[in-house]
Amino acid sequence: MSDFLLYASVVALFLVCILVVLVILMQRPSANAGMGSALGGGAAETVFGGESANVLSKMTTTLTVILFILSFGLYLGFVAREKPTSKALDAKATAPVTAPVTAPAAPAAAAPKAPAATTTAPVVPAAAKPQSTPTPAKPAAPAPAK
Repeated sequence: MSDFLLYASVVALFLVCILVVLVILMQRPSANAGMGSALGGGAAETVFGGESANVLSKMTTTLTVILFILSFGLYLGFVAREKPTSKALDAKATAPVTAPVTAPAAPAAAAPKAPAATTTAPVVPAAAKPQSTPTPAKPAAPAPAK
């Protein structure tokens, strides 16, 4: 039902746009301009009487207000209709960060173990030392040409 109302409002907005254009074209800023003179002279005065400028300006204002209200209402209607979807950035932010794959650590040098009977504090394993990355070998420089 809401889709029907939204699309019916789009049709109404289209009709209001056409009416605004026609009413603006019917206005005559000077005696030789306007759609009224193009349609045989004084068409707006024939329809609305001698005070056609006041009627046309009021219609322009009213139709323009209706146009803006319909446009804003349609914007809100289509935004509310949109279903929330997960975006690529949101999925990337929630994905777990994995560490790069490295070569297995070399076994640490065997450290002498203390006898268990003399140790009073719990033994905490030492943190793994960061491996240094091997530097690539420099290519041999070519012999200078003579």
